[in-house]
Amino acid sequence: MSSLYYRPDIQGLRAIAVLAVIGFHFNPAWLPGGFIGVDVFLVISGFLITSILLQKKTQADYSLLKTLKYFYSSRFKRIVPAYFVMLVVVALVAAIFFLPQDFNTFKKGLEKAAWFNSNTYFADFGDYFAPANHEQPLLHTWSLAVEIQFYIIAPFIVLLLSDRWLKWVFASLLFGLTAIAEYRLRVMGVEQATYYSLYARMPEFLAGGLAALFVRKISEGNKGGLWIGKLGLVLIILSTITQPLLGPFPGIAAMLPVVGSVLLISQPAQGWVGILLSSRILVWIGALSYSLYLWHWPVLAFLRYSTGVEVLSFGISFMFILLTLLLSIISYYSVERAFRSRRTSKKQAVGVLFLAASVLGTSQVMAKVNLVFTPEQLPIEYRRYADPATICHGQIVGDCMRGDLSSDKEILVLGDSHAAMLNHYFDYLGNNLGFKARIITASSCVTITDFDYHKLPEWAQQSCLNQIEEAKVYIQDADVILIAGMWSYQLENEEFKIRMNSFFENSNTKVKIYIASQIAMFDSNPSRLRRFNDIGFNAKSKIDLEYVDANRQLEEMASLYDNVEYIPLNDIDFFSTIPLYKGSGCIVIDIMLMK
Repeated sequence: MSSLYYRPDIQGLRAIAVLAVIGFHFNPAWLPGGFIGVDVFLVISGFLITSILLQKKTQADYSLLKTLKYFYSSRFKRIVPAYFVMLVVVALVAAIFFLPQDFNTFKKGLEKAAWFNSNTYFADFGDYFAPANHEQPLLHTWSLAVEIQFYIIAPFIVLLLSDRWLKWVFASLLFGLTAIAEYRLRVMGVEQATYYSLYARMPEFLAGGLAALFVRKISEGNKGGLWIGKLGLVLIILSTITQPLLGPFPGIAAMLPVVGSVLLISQPAQGWVGILLSSRILVWIGALSYSLYLWHWPVLAFLRYSTGVEVLSFGISFMFILLTLLLSIISYYSVERAFRSRRTSKKQAVGVLFLAASVLGTSQVMAKVNLVFTPEQLPIEYRRYADPATICHGQIVGDCMRGDLSSDKEILVLGDSHAAMLNHYFDYLGNNLGFKARIITASSCVTITDFDYHKLPEWAQQSCLNQIEEAKVYIQDADVILIAGMWSYQLENEEFKIRMNSFFENSNTKVKIYIASQIAMFDSNPSRLRRFNDIGFNAKSKIDLEYVDANRQLEEMASLYDNVEYIPLNDIDFFSTIPLYKGSGCIVIDIMLMK
């Protein structure tokens, strides 16, 4: 019997894969390794397309061009229509809800996603002012980009090589590419780019392809299928729970879910595993799996963007489930199934052309929509700490000086973005009190000697290291150093506390070090609240109290050193209320810097 006959157990496996991904995306703490659902999908994909192409090669009327035409046409109808519809709808919602700078970030991803190249975009993605990864509506398109890229090359390999050579080529590529990925992950430390790369994911397709090559015939009465199915399911379930403990992913760590998937698809699941995977509910979810994958992430990203939190409340979680299911059902029955007929009708061809034109024009059209829904922008200093092109934040611009540049009195200001926002403050204060301040900062990075920059996202590491090296030049000769930071974030890390204490202990006792407390912050982005209220939402915010405990720890730390003084900015009434800008006004805090 052909390996291409309908396999309800594979549909059930798809269901488990998509549910694992959704569970992980919804709350990683619930299913730490749920991301391996993507890898299960890739193994299934490699198995099915290899099986399809192998079967085509055995037909009496086989021709290379005819088979390629069939393959690309079927893959196009399977993936592109629902994908394009999702891109257009998501772009419209982003145009309405996103701030202009956030929409510009989204727009770049959209343009890459439209050409199935978003994996390369997100491989290098990183920007302090961009929405967080869990707020990027098209982040999930990276896996579809990888799949399409594999589809471009796979048919030529399978159709042009004999089965004997295919086994050697697939096996060699599987081991070779896994070794390359492993080297880049564990030796070079390139995790983000490797995670999203085609070469690191090809072994999963190839493992599925090898399963198709070695299992050309399927026998449902094979008793070995009982324990093979059980072992495969156990390995996948184990992966969803323990995968992060195995280290950087994919590489060798990906072999646990890959082997589990290969065991399950190599023979029809039997016994209770077969009954489970072939159950009506899992088979239905498996049929919906592509649409579920397409829609669950944008819904999550928009809900997180609007609420400002990653872990959603019960009410918002219910909304997530309802919207995801509704959009997936509409997508499956109205789009996916409509384009899956064996022959492409004129109506379908026109529909696809219309979708393609819509996606290609969406980027520019939605940019104009975004402007329509955008209120008048506040000056840049009220939307971020300062114009990034004029300050030494993550880069060196000029001499990094603020204040009275003719003065002989100089202080050194170090820290993360909370220190960077003091650029205007020290410019004003320095000019009024007759001193200058050299301000060297970086995103999420306290620019002191030996700061543990490895904990930062890859995009922020090099700029952090560069700024630390620059700051070292001035630390030893400084008379006054002020350090500011988002302490509620920094002090969560025990390693940071150790290195901060080490910096104090090793500093010249003659240098006076001031530690500015963290001021109160909103629990939501004020700029986003302003936009939501302008489009009709009753969005409100309150003070995030996490900074209180962080300041207490900071004060205790400073008290241990004679030359370190804690500045309790949070005790000042002005900062305790965090006023939004209304009219003019300023506050000058005497921190005794120049005494």
